Amino acid sequence: AIDETSRVDGSRFGGVRAYWDAEANQFTTTKPAYNQVRLQLHKLMAITYATDELMADSGTALEQHLFNLFSSEVRFKLGDSLVNGTGAGMPQGLLSAPAVVSVSKETGQAAATIVYENLVKAYSRMWAPSRAKAVWLINQDIEPALFTMALNVGTGGMPVYLPAGGASAKPYGTLFGRPVIPVEFCPTLGTVGDIIFVDFSQVYSLRKGETQQDSSIHLRFDFAETAFRTVFRAAARSLWLSALTPLKGTATKSYAVTIATRA
Repeated sequence: AIDETSRVDGSRFGGVRAYWDAEANQFTTTKPAYNQVRLQLHKLMAITYATDELMADSGTALEQHLFNLFSSEVRFKLGDSLVNGTGAGMPQGLLSAPAVVSVSKETGQAAATIVYENLVKAYSRMWAPSRAKAVWLINQDIEPALFTMALNVGTGGMPVYLPAGGASAKPYGTLFGRPVIPVEFCPTLGTVGDIIFVDFSQVYSLRKGETQQDSSIHLRFDFAETAFRTVFRAAARSLWLSALTPLKGTATKSYAVTIATRA
């Protein structure tokens, strides 16, 4: 991974720099700097048992039914790890990644709320090249706050998320032009991560082959049961090791932005 923590001259890409220079002057040598980042595979497992009677009497293709359920559970756990993973025995999720920026709440902001200024701050801290690919992940608990959110103008205000037709029209599904995606993995309203602005192109992942699905009559032969097992190996993390200091200005930028706890 490129060891870049700042965009000031001499720090871009860890040390690459170009110079305006006069004819016949000697070139000034620069070079990039790199860090080694390890993507370690972790294993997701699920197992269950079915009696011979259930296998024989079931009105459905039970083996395929169980494997479909396990596959759905694997996808769910993988999605959860991309947000909440600790990096210990599982992928490193957004909320534990070192480069994620958390913007402060507003002075006097009530507990468990989202205000327009929160979103403006979050958008402004997204690394500009990532904005075109970023999405807003939200917990559905914050939707009432989004639908009633307003921009104060003098002594009045105007809705900033409901469409022109109000509640009679289909609610907007974007903020600042980027998709709003409700997911189960984000924490509830007022907690860091209840809304995450993220560019997932900056999260790298790998997997080892396909999902392995196996069955065995031998494991619990003396119980007349068949064992069904699913194993999936994957890894994920961002190659960003810290937020970026811009060339001009002091507020760091990142590929992922959250809002600090509002308690």
